[in-house]
Amino acid sequence: MNVILILADQLSAKWLKCYGNPAAHTPNLDAIAARGAQFNNCYSPNPVCMPARASIITGRSAQHHSVFYNGYELGTDIPTYPGVLQQNNIQTFGIGKFHLECHGRGAYNDVNKYGFDRVETTEDIRCGHWLDWVKTHYPEYYEPALSTVWGEPHLEKYGSDGMDLRPALASAQKKYQQKDYAPMTRISAIPEEACQTTWITNRAIDFIDERNPQRPFFMNVSYVDPHDPYDPPQRFLELIDRDAIPRPIRSADGSLQDLFAGFAADVPFIERFSTCDEEQWITMRHHYLASLAFVDEQIGRLQQHLEATGLADDTLIIFSADHGDMLGDHNYPTKGAWHFDACARVPLLVSGSGIQPGKHSEMVSLLDLFPTIVDYAEANSAVPVEGNSLRPLLESSGSLPRPDAVIVESYGSYGNIDPALTAKSLITQKSHYYRLGDGQEMLFDRTNDPSESTNLASDASEKQRKEKLRKLMLKMLSRQNMPLPLRNRHPFATH
Repeated sequence: MNVILILADQLSAKWLKCYGNPAAHTPNLDAIAARGAQFNNCYSPNPVCMPARASIITGRSAQHHSVFYNGYELGTDIPTYPGVLQQNNIQTFGIGKFHLECHGRGAYNDVNKYGFDRVETTEDIRCGHWLDWVKTHYPEYYEPALSTVWGEPHLEKYGSDGMDLRPALASAQKKYQQKDYAPMTRISAIPEEACQTTWITNRAIDFIDERNPQRPFFMNVSYVDPHDPYDPPQRFLELIDRDAIPRPIRSADGSLQDLFAGFAADVPFIERFSTCDEEQWITMRHHYLASLAFVDEQIGRLQQHLEATGLADDTLIIFSADHGDMLGDHNYPTKGAWHFDACARVPLLVSGSGIQPGKHSEMVSLLDLFPTIVDYAEANSAVPVEGNSLRPLLESSGSLPRPDAVIVESYGSYGNIDPALTAKSLITQKSHYYRLGDGQEMLFDRTNDPSESTNLASDASEKQRKEKLRKLMLKMLSRQNMPLPLRNRHPFATH
């Protein structure tokens, strides 16, 4: 089968309508869930952009791919699934955000080296291929688009002619100052037809039309939305029922309050949100859900094109995200070493021929995407990975050969690698055992406390459960240590 992996950026499972959010407007994603498989317990192995994306593409945890936090870059000495597909004569395309190289490296990241035949990128910094497209196709919106660009040092020599983009950027930002309705929350400075989200879909459709129809293809369509800044076009705000937006989770547990205070003291970024009241968090959520509605509409466009070209029955669609967004739960913003539901649990929807419709409660991980994609693409691979193909669950033909649990890890937050900001979690369907690098512990009963608001780690009646989870964590970590014999040998060497 052809395979299309669609990724959103910083999207928790809890924010989609099909996962129970009453305010979400996600009809196209809900339709994928209805006709396919919905995994209710899919977790990011490291809920931060770069390590999560490195784990997706390599099928390995951070100790193997060495991308421990944002700022660490993925090398080329570890196999990737696009590389496997490429060597099996499958066309490999990529469009959108990849974040496998640092934003400060350059405006045009080199993603081809990871196994893609054709790639066009646009990242959080909003310069590069998308900005150049706006300048060519929508020159009237170029200055507003430029005003959203991050002021990275490499703008000193931008593009093929090496122009200094910084003076024009400063002028555009002064001219198009945007109103913030809450921290990092505004309305798009440009109309939707010129936005990144639309451009990504446009180019994905173009790649489909320009492919070699005699060969199967894989495509990674990776949206930047709904990542902050939360700046959707105005129309999508009107699709969200503000009154139905769930209020942020709060906890009166003293032990959790102490832990939260410690996190805030160690991460200055959190301080930016310390004065946010509930209405400001709701405003952030409103704009975030509107950005998600924008992504959903574009996914509908892509699906319609597959149907119009006769490819829908021969193409597996996988939708997920790299990690989630706290959006005020426990007074936290965005993502980091906090492994709570909104940060670590992501959507996973799969549809296509042979996929049995239904919802799955099994514990799965983004590490499972590599073997699943390779399996459905019918590509030969001897690359050792930590996950398993989800095909037995997707086709109701069996179970997964492993404990029904996942490991979530963090090696710091926002540049701080103090022990208190490193963490490991063992999560099962019923429990969440969360241990920080300085020895502090959290234990949550996911059945009776899905909001993870009551820490049971010091409860004498929970001692047996905690010890059982500790032992399972050690077992899972040992399994994670599977050697990578191809680490220093080219995975496709023939002599």
